[in-house]
Amino acid sequence: MRKSVSFLSIGLILAVLAACDQSSVSSVPPEDMILIPAGEFIMGTDSEEANADQKPAHQVYLDAFYIDKYEVTNAQYEEFILAGGYKKREFWTEEGWGSIQKFQFDAGEWHKIEVPMQYGENSVSTEPDHPVIGVSWYEANAYATWVGKRLPTEAEWEKAARGIDGRTYPWGNEMDFSRLNYFSHHEKILGVGSFLSGASPYGVLDMAGSVWEWCADWYGESRYSHSPQKNPTGPNKGQYRVLRGGGWDSIRLQLRCPYRYYEPAGRRTYNIGFRCVQDISDG
Repeated sequence: MRKSVSFLSIGLILAVLAACDQSSVSSVPPEDMILIPAGEFIMGTDSEEANADQKPAHQVYLDAFYIDKYEVTNAQYEEFILAGGYKKREFWTEEGWGSIQKFQFDAGEWHKIEVPMQYGENSVSTEPDHPVIGVSWYEANAYATWVGKRLPTEAEWEKAARGIDGRTYPWGNEMDFSRLNYFSHHEKILGVGSFLSGASPYGVLDMAGSVWEWCADWYGESRYSHSPQKNPTGPNKGQYRVLRGGGWDSIRLQLRCPYRYYEPAGRRTYNIGFRCVQDISDG
């Protein structure tokens, strides 16, 4: 009888431990973030229309993570500025901190800017719910650090956008302009989350069109030919940082989930924004 009780107790303890371990991944995500579960997905493409840097299609395994449901907005970025984010060295990389020292910057005036950045009167919006634009990789990374998150790796971004089945767009394999913010159907950038029908398989919004999104990785043209299969990141160094998702003024091929683009980390322009991810604690 005592042995039965002992076995029962051990079984109960193991069950509780298993439940605790599972809860670390299945717990409610932080506000306006979505859980991307651990597992494999198809990264890249073998399409004849694709550039060489998108090939080959290959299986990648990622640990679970959270990703912002929406792109970071003007209102959210303004909080970073008004909290003194541009004056606090701890949020910045060495190169990033050096880059902002070149500017005389009045944080109190940032949100009042009304002039277009390079592309006509509709290219810039200061509406609170519109995606923040004109931020460099350094600035996006500093914001992510300040808010307790980070920029997504290129692989994390792609899985969140297309799921595990290798689809071309977040919603499927056929282009549908009613599902995204795109200039041929909408003459300006719109508020984040305006296209619910364009959600990815996980429910992440605006992963095609709207604005390009900075990723953490350095760009490597031939990276797919020798990147690790588990939790891959870009090269250890490089000249450019990766951008994903296309913008509202992109050509159609750039709106596909596997499409890769890049710019210098200091690039600031009207069609670049970002979103963040967050690691899932094991505790």
